[in-house]
Amino acid sequence: MGGAVQSLRDAGIVQRLRSGKVQVRDIGDVECPRIDRDRGPRNLRNYEEFIEGTRRVRDKLLKEADGSALTFCLGGECTFIVGSVAGLKKIYGGNPGIVWMDAHGDFNTPETTPSGFIGGMPLAIACGRGPRLPEDIESARPLLEEKRVVHVGSRALDPGEDEAIQSTASVFDAEEVRKKGAREVARQTAKVLDESSDWIIAHLDVDVLDPLIMPGVNFPESNGLTDIDVLQIFRELRSTGKLRAIDLTAYNPLNDRDGRGRSLLLGLAPKLVGQ
Repeated sequence: MGGAVQSLRDAGIVQRLRSGKVQVRDIGDVECPRIDRDRGPRNLRNYEEFIEGTRRVRDKLLKEADGSALTFCLGGECTFIVGSVAGLKKIYGGNPGIVWMDAHGDFNTPETTPSGFIGGMPLAIACGRGPRLPEDIESARPLLEEKRVVHVGSRALDPGEDEAIQSTASVFDAEEVRKKGAREVARQTAKVLDESSDWIIAHLDVDVLDPLIMPGVNFPESNGLTDIDVLQIFRELRSTGKLRAIDLTAYNPLNDRDGRGRSLLLGLAPKLVGQ
């Protein structure tokens, strides 16, 4: 997925983000470990590489970001969020909240995972479930408290994972977004995070979008959200005055053969930050 970020860079996403009044400073890329084949236990693949990548993301943010502007992170897949939260917590302090927009839960642990895929675990790991992070990354467990997590747009939760996330976080799956309407879900999401958190991260895995408008993903799931749904959530989050970081992740240009998904993201990105 290393080509995901470069593809969006080459298409001009940074210039799009700079097109309005919101200040954007490009702090460059983070070189994470390459994984040529799976390593480690069957229920926890590539954990050492994940930890090394987490440290590199955290260190990059600590070195380059100063907290004076909105942080916009582009990633090939969702595991980098652990490093970004670790870095941002040192910058902002206090208690972060997060809205996790994703077709999948990313809330598996080695006990519930059907595959051992580390990319299905980052939200759980950030919330203190599963393997303990090294103390230099997570001096006080957890990085995120589950009562400050809102999960939006899910439609493919694994058994065990679904029970864990439903019992702790606020969850609005894709069907509920359609029933209640995106405006109401956005209002409730912003209310939960505004009342419980000192600052907010918005995490957008692009597979939360319906594959009819976003074909460029690895794990497409039908009946997803629209870009209008997503923008409604971002508008409500910005209205709290607490939105400090945005993650845009999991775009795969190899599956976006006609460039439709890339075009959508180029138009969507500046609107996410309020341009």
